[in-house]
Amino acid sequence: MVKELGVSYYGFHYPDRAEEDFLEIIDHNCNAVLLAVSEYDYNIWYPNVVKIAQIAKNLGLTVYINLWAFGKVFGGEPPSVFLQNNVNNRQVLTKELPFLMVGACFNTEGFRKYFFDVVSKFASEEVFDGFFWDEPHYIITDSREIYGCVCPRCRELFKEQYGYDMPEKANANVFEFKEKSILGFLQESSKTVKEIDGKKSVTVCLMPFFTAEEQGASWEKVCSIKELDVFGTDPYWSIVQKDMDFVAKVSEETVRLTRKYGKKSQLWIQGFLIPAGKEEEVREAGRIIGKSGVDSVFTWAYRACEGSIVESANPKKVWSIIKEVYAELKK
Repeated sequence: MVKELGVSYYGFHYPDRAEEDFLEIIDHNCNAVLLAVSEYDYNIWYPNVVKIAQIAKNLGLTVYINLWAFGKVFGGEPPSVFLQNNVNNRQVLTKELPFLMVGACFNTEGFRKYFFDVVSKFASEEVFDGFFWDEPHYIITDSREIYGCVCPRCRELFKEQYGYDMPEKANANVFEFKEKSILGFLQESSKTVKEIDGKKSVTVCLMPFFTAEEQGASWEKVCSIKELDVFGTDPYWSIVQKDMDFVAKVSEETVRLTRKYGKKSQLWIQGFLIPAGKEEEVREAGRIIGKSGVDSVFTWAYRACEGSIVESANPKKVWSIIKEVYAELKK
């Protein structure tokens, strides 16, 4: 039996409509919901975000908040209001690419203050049960020759720590520096939550790559953060063109590592961009994840992202399968 079953939910603005959706979510065997709140939602719809969270809470759902794509250093499609207004706080690459690469720098004071202020405001709202840090990462270029961030602040900090200028080509010190930057950012974000309300949980979800070179921070180092309660990952097999062995391997490693560090584990089922004819893979992945001994299972996202740019080919079928899978996992 999996104790916590949930789904992410976004695009909400009106409480009465959200209540209908939450009842549907409960009917799909969920007892938790992750509210994916973009910078647009935060800046324009903050009062209703809190009201909607309270409705979910009143219906018996555990309510988590995901600062969705904030600064474009967390996972998600929404644009960043902060980056629009603070271009000097963006990550800088050693060589600009012909396509747009965006993301705030973890080390600039401007972004740190902005993000920690947002965290503090939401942490002061009693209704939220926990925070979710979604895929924190540097710009990924798959190249040691082109990497970031090499902004003035990063160059200054790097030289202070290592005694020489940041190199043109990424080396071991660069990866260590980036890892320290992400870990420090996550720790301070989590500490901010705990200092305001120690009852709120903190979850970090990393992409299913294990090393610092692959995504900026290693699983081991993130799991060792004292303020972290839950560690999770999202083995979205279809978008990385993997099979069910990938799902099993990632699930097993997640549970093993969280038990080693005394954390709870969380795994995500892909419910978006499922190709036509591949819907049964969702059921298979859900069963594999359920057998891993994981504490919490979530799906991205409500109604298989129907109507969005990442909707599954047959969202209604995928959403129906999620309901059936969750019924199995509850037993």
